[in-house]
Amino acid sequence: MPSLEQRLEDYKTDGFTIFEKVFDEEQMEIWKEKHKELSAEHNGQTWFANTLELAPELMWSAVSHPTILGFLEKVMGPFVQLDNLTLAAFPSIEQEKAAGRVSGWHRDRWAHVPFTDAYHRPNAINAISYLQDLTEAFGPLRVIVGSHRKPITIEEANRGVPHPNETIINMKAGDVVITHNGLIHSGTPNTSGQLRYFFSIYYNLTWLKHTDHHTGPHTQKILADAKAANNHQYMRLLGVDEQLQPRCNSGFLQSDEERWEQWAAADRAAIKEE
Repeated sequence: MPSLEQRLEDYKTDGFTIFEKVFDEEQMEIWKEKHKELSAEHNGQTWFANTLELAPELMWSAVSHPTILGFLEKVMGPFVQLDNLTLAAFPSIEQEKAAGRVSGWHRDRWAHVPFTDAYHRPNAINAISYLQDLTEAFGPLRVIVGSHRKPITIEEANRGVPHPNETIINMKAGDVVITHNGLIHSGTPNTSGQLRYFFSIYYNLTWLKHTDHHTGPHTQKILADAKAANNHQYMRLLGVDEQLQPRCNSGFLQSDEERWEQWAAADRAAIKEE
């Protein structure tokens, strides 16, 4: 397996990296059952946001997963906030309707069209997992490698068709792809005859607004526990960053990544033991 340092270099070049088998089959089956339960409660709805509040006991371990957060802090520094948590399922469509189509090319929330080929820290990162293998029928992920560093635009008429520079990725169930929010990507229509499950943990920098409200009683209980433990990493995830002002006014005369590691170490040291 590549080291986090090698992953970081690949991420800066490609705009994404894939961690294999982060979530196991048992966990994914529980999420599918929760989706079925939520869908029954909401008249067949298939897309759910604010999912941490809807199912905190199932979702927090994914939001705070140490493998994911460890890599995110290397990319973004200790400024990682939960923007939104989505559990969704895409219905199957007829093959003839899907032929020669993609789901829709886009960059993600808080992105911009690059104006130079220099790498810039993302404003946001998506950690996406699919709860089934992405076969041709279930619809693979499509990316334009390196597009987070290229001023690529796509005319509206071409946003639903394959791109000549695309790379098709047949991810396995439980893998997590971590994308730069400037990476151009698309799903592929589902023709499997079954639901295509999609699990997205979207993070942004703590000085940006978060999309999920984080104000519900279940989420606030998680935040209260984090405050009691003086766990700044967990507090930041839910919109409370007590070190934001000094760290965002540090003078910036030292390597960002070096400072980030010092701050992350200080956060770890500050956690109160149970």
